[in-house]
Amino acid sequence: MDTPETTIPPDEPRAVPAPSHHPRPFRVTLLVLGVLIITVINLVRLVYSIRDWDFLSSWPGVSPLYIAVTGLIWTLVGAGLLWGLWTGKIWAPRLMHAVALTYALYYWLDVVFLESHGVSGTASTALLPVNWPFAVGVTVVALAYTEWTLTRRKVKQYFHQDELEASQTETPGDNSG
Repeated sequence: MDTPETTIPPDEPRAVPAPSHHPRPFRVTLLVLGVLIITVINLVRLVYSIRDWDFLSSWPGVSPLYIAVTGLIWTLVGAGLLWGLWTGKIWAPRLMHAVALTYALYYWLDVVFLESHGVSGTASTALLPVNWPFAVGVTVVALAYTEWTLTRRKVKQYFHQDELEASQTETPGDNSG
């Protein structure tokens, strides 16, 4: 026995997602890859801090609570940013700027003040890690690449930033266009 196929009458609108007018630029895909890597690192940080809570608690220095909370925060922020970048949300470039700068600041404060000195306040190692020149270079290159990428014309088109900038430059009383 054949079952009748359900059809949508021609007068009913179909819920079809609108296709993106601009394809995702490769530069944005590279940004997404970088955000994905950092997000996964922080997810692993969260999971391992919970799994090894007793072991981490037995060591002097940073509390496993700090490790877990920062892992959770950066995992959630990273997941939201990944979604915004991948889907071309208009707010994603601003969030990318803010997250890149905030994460760089967090990283360096964490390295300089917590890794070296811990909670006790006594320095167990030098103020900066041995690989600090490399870490500074990676930080500068990542921030510069982020800024450069987000100012490219095709990237602005992908995030519809060109339309946003055009609407912001029009004066409210100007009806000539």
